[in-house]
Amino acid sequence: MYFTLEELGLVDCPQEESFDNLTSLAAELLQVPVAHISIADQARKRIYYKSQFGHPDELAQARELPMQLTYCQHVALTGGRVVVTDAREHPLLIGTPAVNEDAPLAYLGIPVKSPGGEVVGGLCMMQPEVRHWTSAEISRAERLAGCVSDLVRLKVSNLVSEQLCREQQTFTYAISHDLRSPANTIGMILEEVKLQGNLLSEDNQMLIDKGIEAVERMGYQIEDVLSYSQTIGAQTEEERIDLNRMIEEILMDLACDIDPANTAVKNSVCSSIVGNPMQIRALFQNLISNALKFRKPGHVHTVNILSVPSNKGLCILVSDNGIGIEPKHQRKIFDLFQRLNLRKDFEGTGIGLSLCKQVARNHNIAIGIESDGASGTTFSLEFPEQCL
Repeated sequence: MYFTLEELGLVDCPQEESFDNLTSLAAELLQVPVAHISIADQARKRIYYKSQFGHPDELAQARELPMQLTYCQHVALTGGRVVVTDAREHPLLIGTPAVNEDAPLAYLGIPVKSPGGEVVGGLCMMQPEVRHWTSAEISRAERLAGCVSDLVRLKVSNLVSEQLCREQQTFTYAISHDLRSPANTIGMILEEVKLQGNLLSEDNQMLIDKGIEAVERMGYQIEDVLSYSQTIGAQTEEERIDLNRMIEEILMDLACDIDPANTAVKNSVCSSIVGNPMQIRALFQNLISNALKFRKPGHVHTVNILSVPSNKGLCILVSDNGIGIEPKHQRKIFDLFQRLNLRKDFEGTGIGLSLCKQVARNHNIAIGIESDGASGTTFSLEFPEQCL
């Protein structure tokens, strides 16, 4: 999952003792008058000081500087450690606004990384005089920076856990109220009608029985989705999945939604992936079901499921020539209960694409959408190497 620096509490936030302890420890162990944990806020072109030791009062109060006035920017820009013996002679700093008569001469900056390996800032030590940093000092600083990265990783884990718990509660609510209750009501009505069997023709009695069977199947499906919602955030068993076979099975399950006279469906996916079978099935079933559902009246409807080249691993597209989705609505379609069409025109609960988004998150799959709002829709699934 992706979180902003603000959501992670790394910028524009109160000081935290866990970060301050590491900053103080860095100053003590490396015997420097100034140490800080800097965060590179690229969006606002600034360096924000998540924690500091030894800053002048004015800077300690402001907690930020324009990026071009700092040495720390180069840790983020280079993605590696920056070791400066004398700022007046260092190639990254010569002639820059960061070096002035009051600037410290010696600097050591070690990257601080997010769980995905992105450099979000640095653990930095400074002192006024020229200093030749030893390999032991650099090694010590790198271990401390690793501890800071661990704190960032912990923040991400906590946010993921909180978000998954919230979503699980929402899913459970949706299942119990929006799905189970209507199914039970329909079942009860059909059972009451069946009791009037002597008033029904044989054909009508058969239709009632089929309706009861359909409601029972719906109940089983609801239980399956409920079971899925309870796995959100939990460790699930993974196995290798033959996607061609799974998609063909899904198309068989959706056969009632496919009119051979007006619908052409092509599955050319031949790949296999590693994932949780129940979740991956839910992902493809919802995308294919949507592709079949949102058709243009009076047109031959086409649905294509195919693989395309990708630098990241494997990319699968589910495309159709249906009614499309306007660009202004595309950001919210993955939100729970979002419906862009009237229920009388297209059935649905507004849950399917939320399920897709959650499955994609669980497997680190990038899910995207392309549509001009008039000539069909294409959903893309970028599977990372870990799924191949």
